[in-house]
Amino acid sequence: MSRYSNATRVEEDSRLLVKWVDSNGQPWAEQTETRDISETGVSFYLKSPIWVDTHLRLTIASSDLFGRLHKTKGKVVRIQADAQGRQLVAVRFDE
Repeated sequence: MSRYSNATRVEEDSRLLVKWVDSNGQPWAEQTETRDISETGVSFYLKSPIWVDTHLRLTIASSDLFGRLHKTKGKVVRIQADAQGRQLVAVRFDE
């Protein structure tokens, strides 16, 4: 079993700043909120286009799990569109 699947995810709506560079070298940034979070990953909704395996820089604010301000890196492991066309992005932390 992977470390990722053992982590308990809790629903949380902390502020989240997501930054990445696309395959064309174009920088992106979007402010959103966490949907759920664990010690090994996080999920959230994004409006901007993004791909699986994209490396991200994340700043999580006001999290019960990580405190007032937490910066980390992660990689997109899953993207799922919901009925409203929003994309739910699942990220595994690198650290």
